[in-house]
Amino acid sequence: MDSAAGFAERKAGVVRTILVRRLTLGVFSAVALVVLFTSRLSYKNPLFYSPVLWFLLTFPFKALIERLRTERALHWAHTGFYFAEVVLITVLVHFMGGSTWIGNIFYLFTVLYANYFLPRLYGALVTGWVVACYATLVFLESAAILPHRSLFGLTGDPYQSLSYNVATILAGTVALYVVVAFTVRTFAAIDAKKNRMLAEREWALAQMSKRLLGAQDEERRRIARGLHDGLIQSLAAIKLHLAPAKSKLGEEEYGEVVGIVDEAIRQTRTLAYSIRPPLLDDLGLVPSLDRLATSVGEENELAIRVESDLDARLDREAEGLLYHVAREALENVVRHAKASRVAIRVSEEGTWVRLSIEDDGIGIAPDGPRGLGLRGIEERATIAGGTVSITSAPERGTIVTVEVPCGDDADRDRR
Repeated sequence: MDSAAGFAERKAGVVRTILVRRLTLGVFSAVALVVLFTSRLSYKNPLFYSPVLWFLLTFPFKALIERLRTERALHWAHTGFYFAEVVLITVLVHFMGGSTWIGNIFYLFTVLYANYFLPRLYGALVTGWVVACYATLVFLESAAILPHRSLFGLTGDPYQSLSYNVATILAGTVALYVVVAFTVRTFAAIDAKKNRMLAEREWALAQMSKRLLGAQDEERRRIARGLHDGLIQSLAAIKLHLAPAKSKLGEEEYGEVVGIVDEAIRQTRTLAYSIRPPLLDDLGLVPSLDRLATSVGEENELAIRVESDLDARLDREAEGLLYHVAREALENVVRHAKASRVAIRVSEEGTWVRLSIEDDGIGIAPDGPRGLGLRGIEERATIAGGTVSITSAPERGTIVTVEVPCGDDADRDRR
């Protein structure tokens, strides 16, 4: 997600919190009305007008949020709103009984929202501000610096007061649990939406990467075919046309020129096979692996054997991927493993194909760093929807296993 889109999404999230806050305050207002009609409390009691003041505070805040253009300003404005909200709540808690009733509960949703929607530092600031404000109120009332204001005119024990019990049940239990449930569901819905958006972006990115790899493989195939069928054939034709000039050039000079052409043909063929062997398109994966094993084994004095139980061709993408994996793995063996024997095994299970490359080299540490070759194998296999596992231990060799989907029978080139 780019910065502009991310900022727009976070601003929209803040606006949603304002709307949710208004709904929760509406629940509190409804509860206050029920308490008013079922108890002896005065309609002038802060319990009834506090939700209204709290509700009104959201309007200038929403107008401010909609005018902001930077993420930093958004976070500070959001934090400022929570600070103002906490001050308002503290004043209302003072008039609603302070520490003798459930005043500390009214900070709950401010703390929840702040720590969910704000970065950690800002959330910690709001939480600290809540603790400071409520603790200051309690100590000021305890020291008689502020007069204690009781929400209920009690003549006996609180548990025997109908107004106290009704207000506590409705405000401290019913309303609290309803709003907590609503808040949790809201957060869950926001998270679910973010997860869906993230999954969609990841899927789109995976599809794009898959198409890019497909285009890259197709370009490799085209270039390799052009080198093999074009340049090599042209060099071979040059060699044939040199034959009549042998007497003019002389035996030694003719041999040097032919040697140069032969070397150019060899290097071009090697380059073509390093890009993508034409044999892979003509005969398939297993013959190409046989050719690769023979070439690498002869050049590096390695005993490489290829085993396969495939009874048919795979689709082009799977064959290209597995050949690339085998080549990268063999290059790692040659460069790092100090091995003398390598086994390449290809097997098929339903619509999945498994390729493993096992060597008897020095191995790698389980928590050791992965080189570019192994990381490239993992990335390509993941993009193709496959998996990679690496089993190794120092002085015990390494097994690289790749499993990728190869499509159903209808997707095969031939059976």
